[in-house]
Amino acid sequence: MSGKDNDVDIRKQVDDNRGIAKKLEVLVPGLRQYRKTDDLRVADDLLRHQVADKVDQARANLEAYRKQMVVAGDFASLSSVGSLIFELQELSGKVRYAQQGYAPLVAAISINEDKLNALYNYDYEFVNSALSLVEATSKLQYDQATALSNKSSLDAVSSAMVDFKRKWSVRLEAIEGVLVTG
Repeated sequence: MSGKDNDVDIRKQVDDNRGIAKKLEVLVPGLRQYRKTDDLRVADDLLRHQVADKVDQARANLEAYRKQMVVAGDFASLSSVGSLIFELQELSGKVRYAQQGYAPLVAAISINEDKLNALYNYDYEFVNSALSLVEATSKLQYDQATALSNKSSLDAVSSAMVDFKRKWSVRLEAIEGVLVTG
């Protein structure tokens, strides 16, 4: 998800990494759709785990910032940083463990390949918002002399988190729409 990896389509990686048995399943008419949708779910799972890792990285950055505050003896602002850390921990879990759709061969609720691809395309903005969150937290450097600057930095983190939550909500709404009409 950084540098050259941003240009790699996870769907293609999953497809390229199919074993011979899975490649045969794609050739068998009854199993082809199942294999394709299963591969898309695997790609979605990989993406969500990578995004959750970015959220965990942002949380770790905030925890380092909080330690700087403690060392400087600024205990007044700890609760606001602690709240942000808690929210990031919660978001990471929601993203990492979100429910997935199932292939039409084995489940009452089906999500076809086109619908999964549409969901995957929503994730471009979602991933960018996670990267912005990491960027906002990686710039944090506590300065005891400039309390206003510290507040401004935390406001930027809070804003990035609000954007991330909004992108996550859009994704969930899209998934729920698919499940309802699936």
